[in-house]
Amino acid sequence: MPTSTVRSPFKFLDAYQKEDKAFFFGREQEIEALYELSFETNLIMLYGASGTGKTSLINCGLSNKFQDTDWFDLFIRRGENLNQSLEKAIREQAVTPIPANIPLRRALKSLFYDYYKPIYLIFDQFEELFILGDKKEQQQFFQTLSELLQLNLQLTVILSMREEYIAYLSDFEKVVPSLFDNRFRVESMKRASLEAVVSGTTKHFHIELEPEEKVVDQILNNLWHKRSGVDLTNLQVYLDRLYTTYLKVPEANRDNMVFTPSLVDRVGELTDVLSDFLDEQLKELENQMPEHKKTVPLDVLFEFVTNDATKRSATVEAVKQELFKKKDISSEDVDFCIDYFSSIRLFRELDE
Repeated sequence: MPTSTVRSPFKFLDAYQKEDKAFFFGREQEIEALYELSFETNLIMLYGASGTGKTSLINCGLSNKFQDTDWFDLFIRRGENLNQSLEKAIREQAVTPIPANIPLRRALKSLFYDYYKPIYLIFDQFEELFILGDKKEQQQFFQTLSELLQLNLQLTVILSMREEYIAYLSDFEKVVPSLFDNRFRVESMKRASLEAVVSGTTKHFHIELEPEEKVVDQILNNLWHKRSGVDLTNLQVYLDRLYTTYLKVPEANRDNMVFTPSLVDRVGELTDVLSDFLDEQLKELENQMPEHKKTVPLDVLFEFVTNDATKRSATVEAVKQELFKKKDISSEDVDFCIDYFSSIRLFRELDE
């Protein structure tokens, strides 16, 4: 297990959720604009570069604009097949049992009548359909989407994806003519909004910045990329590193934490803090493995990441089967690595 068991309060690799509203800063204008758009159309294409916080904008920002009676969200990742994942999500939330082989449009109607709330189908990391899916899966999904959008239901569909994959949608515009009509681009955060994130988040967790303006400026400068600004994932990981680095100082006061310029200097200028973090943790885990198994942690990690650096939605059981078939890696070794990655918050809880 990791050498440090202290868990910081920062989001690290996790997206913000509805319950995180009190410390979700910097996206007020985008939240309001997305909320208004949701009343104007039943299909929204939400896109942006990696690391701009698309998932958090929906899960925390948009969801908190609605009353519970006006928002029933189904959050869907591709998994092994997007069409199957959509059907599974509907069945899992249904109160009235849905018969086998019933058309999806009837299943969705049944779900609506169970709750009588507007349904929001949110397809997160939608680019996985093009990275991992074949033409048959893609065609089936867009045909289903076309049918669902024609239902007489209070239904809104949000396709959230990385912007470089938008061109892949062109092949399906004839099936869903409104596909490009309502696009919402999530821009990289401007400097002022990033400052609000750092100041607001640390204050929420009762961490002082001394002097505040200098420390905030120093943090952002250490993460700034001249073309893309600051990756929000890297920012959360950086704040996490500041927290854990502070606690390693012998005279650290956990009840009155203060981030100073010298602390930021100690963490350093990390243009890709997540990459450095992964390198450190892989070495830590490899040191716990026998010599002939040193490559196992990286093999396990790669099963959860696509060639396009997208997190693959995979079950533990599927990963075990794949690694045993390809590299004769035991189930026990996979479990050991996954437990480690989960303990450092690299993975969330995974379904078997």
